[in-house]
Amino acid sequence: MSDFAPITLQVLNENGQELFAQSVPFEPEIDVRGVMERAFVLSQTSTQPDPLIYALQYYGYSEAVQFPGYLGYEVESIFSMPSNQQYYWALSINGVLSPEGADSMQPGPGSSVTWQYTPMPTDPQKLAARTRMIHSRRAGRREQKRS
Repeated sequence: MSDFAPITLQVLNENGQELFAQSVPFEPEIDVRGVMERAFVLSQTSTQPDPLIYALQYYGYSEAVQFPGYLGYEVESIFSMPSNQQYYWALSINGVLSPEGADSMQPGPGSSVTWQYTPMPTDPQKLAARTRMIHSRRAGRREQKRS
């Protein structure tokens, strides 16, 4: 496997400033979730045992007409910066927004995987269908907790 270029993981804040970066050896069938897990382990040191703190939430399947099918895992927060009504974590592979989530998207050798803390657009229709569905479910969970 040493013949394959590594995958680079980068985390950016809402201003495009780098919060974290790590290269991970490419493995066949590795998904973004696996890249994040390996980046965490590879960047650990005795002085920084938790170099990449993130939370994932499983959203399962959707029967909604606008986005039927598997939704999978979504990043809920990175470095205590939550996906909420104002911001969300946008996943890009090689500079292109991903239509899939962390456990479905499989970056190829030499890929650049970027999570960027992104302002929520004023028009939710500008979000990808999958992202709209995830945020709709988040809103529903918030309402259930309030009840």
